[in-house]
Amino acid sequence: MEAVQSKFAGMSNHLGIFKEPRGLIRVFQVIFAILAIATACNGRSSVALNVGGVTNAVTTTWSYPYKLANTAVIRTSDRAVLSSISTGNDPESAAEFFVFTGSTSLILSLAFILLYVFMHEQYINKDLYPVVDFTITMIWTIFWIAGSSAWAQAVTSIRTQTAWENIRQRSGLCLTTPCSYSVSGNYANIIVSVIFGYLNFILWAGSTWFIFKETRFFKGRTLPQQPQPQPNTYSDIGSPSMPQPSYIRSPGQ
Repeated sequence: MEAVQSKFAGMSNHLGIFKEPRGLIRVFQVIFAILAIATACNGRSSVALNVGGVTNAVTTTWSYPYKLANTAVIRTSDRAVLSSISTGNDPESAAEFFVFTGSTSLILSLAFILLYVFMHEQYINKDLYPVVDFTITMIWTIFWIAGSSAWAQAVTSIRTQTAWENIRQRSGLCLTTPCSYSVSGNYANIIVSVIFGYLNFILWAGSTWFIFKETRFFKGRTLPQQPQPQPNTYSDIGSPSMPQPSYIRSPGQ
């Protein structure tokens, strides 16, 4: 019983890591990774056109992973496929890489939180743990800036290719018949996901500094130099090992 109590007491002491930037940032990384994934994957939307007075005569709907080249533009009267939204420049790969970065970041952040709490002593006393932590954090920082930048361009591409003017042209029904839009696309979620992507980059980039301070590379440069003791030239005076001068009395003295 005492062993269990001491174990929980030690773990509660290690929870103090969440009062430090290194542990607190990991918690925010978990939260913002979830937000980035949720908003990027919840970008389902649609466009509908009125053709020649017929409401919603043409519709198209897209969702994650935004394979616009495989997304059909449909005539609602007979469900005939008129065309696809796009023939190229598909944002699928950028969307999938962004979600991959968010998902792996979520897993890694949780793993590092468990490491900080349950393996605190090993983390502090072994150089390998902070070095691995720092290396992985640097790699995923690069992933976040690359993934967010690519995803931002992909969001612009999605908005352009799913604009009602483009759908009108792709349908082929509006060349001689007047068309207007009845439903336009909603891009709020995917736009917000880009913002969360860059916020994740800031969190991971900031985390590298506090983790770097735990590595031997930083500690080796900041350890104070121990002053060397100065030789004491008078320390041997009076020592038994020091030869004593001898005085010889001359005759008559």
